[in-house]
Amino acid sequence: MASSNTPIPVDDGFNEYESAVKHQKSTTSKVWDEMTKLECENKNELKAQCNHCKTVFSAKSSSGTSHLRRHLNSCLKKASKDITQYTIANQPSLGGVPFIKNYKFDADECRQAISIFLVCGKHSFRTVDEPGFRHMMRIASPNFKNISRHIAARDVLMYYAKERDRVKEELAKAPGLICLTSDNWNSEHTNDEYICITAHWVDKYWKLQKRIIRFRALFPPYDGLNIADELVLCLSQWGIDKKIFSITLDNASYNDVMVSCLKNRFRANRAILCDGAFFQVRCCAHILNLIVKSGLELADDVVAKIRNGINEEWRNVAILCKFLKVFYDVTCVFSGSNYPTANLYFRGVWKVHKVLLDTVKGPYSFLTPMVKQMQEKFNKYWAEYSLILSCAAILDPRYKLNYVQYCFTTIYGIHASDFVETILSNLRLLFDDADFGGDFDESDDYKRYLNESSTRSEKSQLDIYLEEPELELNSQIDVLDYWSKSSVRYNELSLLARDLLAIPISTVASESTFSMGKKVITPLRSSLKPKTVQAVVCLDDWMRAKGFSTEIGCKNDEDDEDDEDDVSSIAF
Repeated sequence: MASSNTPIPVDDGFNEYESAVKHQKSTTSKVWDEMTKLECENKNELKAQCNHCKTVFSAKSSSGTSHLRRHLNSCLKKASKDITQYTIANQPSLGGVPFIKNYKFDADECRQAISIFLVCGKHSFRTVDEPGFRHMMRIASPNFKNISRHIAARDVLMYYAKERDRVKEELAKAPGLICLTSDNWNSEHTNDEYICITAHWVDKYWKLQKRIIRFRALFPPYDGLNIADELVLCLSQWGIDKKIFSITLDNASYNDVMVSCLKNRFRANRAILCDGAFFQVRCCAHILNLIVKSGLELADDVVAKIRNGINEEWRNVAILCKFLKVFYDVTCVFSGSNYPTANLYFRGVWKVHKVLLDTVKGPYSFLTPMVKQMQEKFNKYWAEYSLILSCAAILDPRYKLNYVQYCFTTIYGIHASDFVETILSNLRLLFDDADFGGDFDESDDYKRYLNESSTRSEKSQLDIYLEEPELELNSQIDVLDYWSKSSVRYNELSLLARDLLAIPISTVASESTFSMGKKVITPLRSSLKPKTVQAVVCLDDWMRAKGFSTEIGCKNDEDDEDDEDDVSSIAF
């Protein structure tokens, strides 16, 4: 990766958008939003025609644009008066008030609205050249000046740069640490390898936020070292390289190398918690998929008999479906990205672990070979429950330590206390290692030592929290709202809860972006530049975060959001 003294290349996925902004800033006058330049036989002469009254003026650079601006002030004032009179006379009213009153056309706002239309609808930039689009815009606003597809593309890049700076400011103001998800995708139309990086955090209002901060074509080779370079560059550009808590990844082999590189770099900058012990989180939805696939390979015999019309096999199919529904339900909960999932990990994994153990000992012998195969895959990834995500379960007021103890007891019996103690000791380690005072100062350790020495007999906030009774196990709560309200009493513990609950336990937030990528990179749009693809994908995500899809009343989107909210409010 380039050092701090090395000039950043133009196509670095961040600074290359500045050219679009500079191009916009180089415009000398806004009168050209309302005037059209006319070519003359004499190349040294320039004329300008008003888009409204069609009057032609001289437009020599030596003459300036003051006379054009004076004309526009008069012309637009008359046009505005005519539009208002026409509206009052001809348009229907609502409660006696005309629909358009004191209308004033804003060219910049209109162009931005077109950018949003193109991005969120995945429309080609050529749409603005179509006669139907231009006719629609002319009817909607006679003041609208047609733009070309090239200008539309430049507007999108400029709008992306503007929104990118706003998102960067949001990340800078994030009160806690930031978690990442990342995944790679290969476009079948261009054969380019793309990386998607999504940032997750809890804002000052205790709301879970996520934003795509990178959707970028990679340069070969696509190995762990190069991907680590790409991540470090991205985090540095966004100014969050010292605020990262965790990264959630799938089980691709190159990810282990990449994580090792990231840990080393973060350790050198003292920008990693607990020496990186909790840095990597493996995608739980991906692991569940591997477990189920390994079992279904042995279920083909039952399916084959059904296809051959052996009716007595239907009973076995019903039993198989009931068994697999546990995995389906847990996967649905794990795959959420608009609500915290870290606190739900432990209960979900325990349910899977328990159903595997119970089924292999149960009366349905036809399931035994399949379940044993699934157990092998389960033990490969989850023989030891994730410590960091188990800690998050303890910080769910419905679970705390008693529920964790209960779950382990059902599986390990008298040895359960060993597992519980390991999780609790790691939670204490996280609580002690967390920086609740802001930026590091060389006297922090000494102050902490003095504080601990004077309060050794006092209970910590963690101890007090654990001693209080749990909430009802299946109660429907917003766990972030609970910690928001408890932040006055547990001011330090709530900050740790905020960081832990921001950890996504699946890469769905990044993987779902690839479905969007397929709509952006199509056979008819396979020549889009990588920087344009990133601008379109990120802008679409950022518009959704601002509530754009809800505002336009998309029924399907609203239904999906309602379903996800229902899942978030319960445990399982």
